[in-house]
Amino acid sequence: MGKKVRNVEAVTDYADNQHFLRLHRDIALPAAVCEAVRRHLSAGRWDEAKHIAREHAPADAHEEIELFFTSTAERLASERPSETVPAGAPRS
Repeated sequence: MGKKVRNVEAVTDYADNQHFLRLHRDIALPAAVCEAVRRHLSAGRWDEAKHIAREHAPADAHEEIELFFTSTAERLASERPSETVPAGAPRS
């Protein structure tokens, strides 16, 4: 039934205007911070999103944020098809 993978969501509950990260539990964040995290995640900037989230989350959530952001970013990177570089092309 449920997925066996960790996911990271930046969520806005419009009914009561709450903003939070949904990880193992919901971690409340200010609205502007939640939106910044959402923009970074959408652009694939996981380290920036993680840094902002940790900066504004309660101290007891830092370890959970580190775990979820790191493991999800690594999983997504491993699922991406490897890019092929033509012979003789410079590698970055």
